[in-house]
Amino acid sequence: MPTDRAAWRTSALVALCFTVIAVVVLRQDANWDLRNYHLYTPLAWMEGRLDSDIAAAQMQTWHNPIVDLPFALMVRAGVGGVPITVWLAIPSLLALFFGLRLLDTLMPAQRSRARTWVAGFVAITGAAVYPGTAATFNDHIVAAFVLAALYWLAASQQRRGPFAIWLPIGLLAGAAAGFKLTAATYCLGFIAAALCAGPVRQLPARIGALALGGGIGAALCWGPWGWYLWQHHGNPLFPYFNHWFHSPDYAPDALRDLRYLPHGTLQYLNAPFRLLRRSRDFSEMLLADPRVLLGLIALAIWVWRGRARGAAATPVQVPAASGSHDANDDAPIRFALRWPLLAFVLVSYFGWLAMYSIYRYLLPLELLFSVLIVGVVSILFAGRRPRTALLVAMVLVIAPTKHPNWGRDPFRSPMIEVSYPALPKNSVVVTSTENPIAHAVAFLPREVPALAIRNNFMDPQRCTRLQERVERTIATHVGPLWLLRPVRVDHPAAERMALYGLTVGGACLPVRDSLAEVELCPLARAPFAPICVKAAP
Repeated sequence: MPTDRAAWRTSALVALCFTVIAVVVLRQDANWDLRNYHLYTPLAWMEGRLDSDIAAAQMQTWHNPIVDLPFALMVRAGVGGVPITVWLAIPSLLALFFGLRLLDTLMPAQRSRARTWVAGFVAITGAAVYPGTAATFNDHIVAAFVLAALYWLAASQQRRGPFAIWLPIGLLAGAAAGFKLTAATYCLGFIAAALCAGPVRQLPARIGALALGGGIGAALCWGPWGWYLWQHHGNPLFPYFNHWFHSPDYAPDALRDLRYLPHGTLQYLNAPFRLLRRSRDFSEMLLADPRVLLGLIALAIWVWRGRARGAAATPVQVPAASGSHDANDDAPIRFALRWPLLAFVLVSYFGWLAMYSIYRYLLPLELLFSVLIVGVVSILFAGRRPRTALLVAMVLVIAPTKHPNWGRDPFRSPMIEVSYPALPKNSVVVTSTENPIAHAVAFLPREVPALAIRNNFMDPQRCTRLQERVERTIATHVGPLWLLRPVRVDHPAAERMALYGLTVGGACLPVRDSLAEVELCPLARAPFAPICVKAAP
């Protein structure tokens, strides 16, 4: 396929422009996950704290930190919020760029600068894309890999052999799932796409190349962390799917988030309509977005038109002003993509519904739907005021959108700063809260371990090997014990301390923390009955 440099430059310019605007308006990230584990886990793993701390970042302590290492190292070095945010924005930029290139590849006949600008604006303003731009959620990293893989599929169709097409797709999809396990639904989508992406005789080659690439990508991006979890906890996915691995460090539970899963067939079918109203059906925060419903409709229209024209893609003259090469010389190839793309979308979408139904995880499809909506409008109104139609469609998509507020702060330098009062020798810090304060634990002196008594993972009334370690340490430790807690006390979690004979025994000391209001309180100890540790015979 001839390369149109002007179209590439326009896509890059649009992606850069809208990403920069989003970064300036949103400011630096301060979301719940950052304050909980995106900073703590990579630093604790790199500096050896994970071997002495226990569940400081709650159940999220054991999420793969490899992709967060550059961010954490920059924070540790005292880098300011602006350069760190620029770094975090790179996946957002790439995801948007590949989405725009995919649009031009799937629907080149109506390609124009106006369409690219409108598509970029519709994409960046999505309820998942916009608030997640330059954030540590890493959903944009998944989107960048997924959209790059889709673009490779569209640009390579019938121009390369099955191995050359599907091995890179497997690498990209495997890397996405390796960095973030929630991307597994898109791996299923690519398997479905491969099943109907060409002649049956080439199916083994397609699936084999996809599996090989996926295995290599996952091994590179998840393997080191999976090996660490296997060595320390006997479960390479710890704490998830522990009903398979039976690690003694947690209950034999799958540990799934069931809050947003649909109940019954009707909720599976009406999910796009439920996304039209502001609700918490798919998120902790209020959100609404019509892109799923409109995107599925646009995909259906595109597939139907491809079905009608695929057998006889008659060339037509394309105006020179479009800046396109002969847009119909590869029409049969583009129409052949309709079934793989449809299979990818449906399997990924219903896989997402069945496994998570958390809207953030749908970000790659939201971006894909955004460009499909704009692309199909450009086709339907190609000869009837196309720019007016694009602008009207843009307004109709953006106006009902409600963005969740995940938390942002003004830019500062350093981006994150935490400092403690001097702690006596042989101190141990405990936490007893479900609030995200593990980012502060990352700044404790290396010789001071942090143990969680109670959070969304630890519970003194649910005995595991980790809970036994906490109880044994509190019972036998001869040095000072300190409680790290939010200034606004989490009373239900704090009450659990009484089971360990612990009470706040003096005035709390302020901790200088740029992300949260926390304090350090001395603890007094009294004898307590063993909960999880069995008495020696």
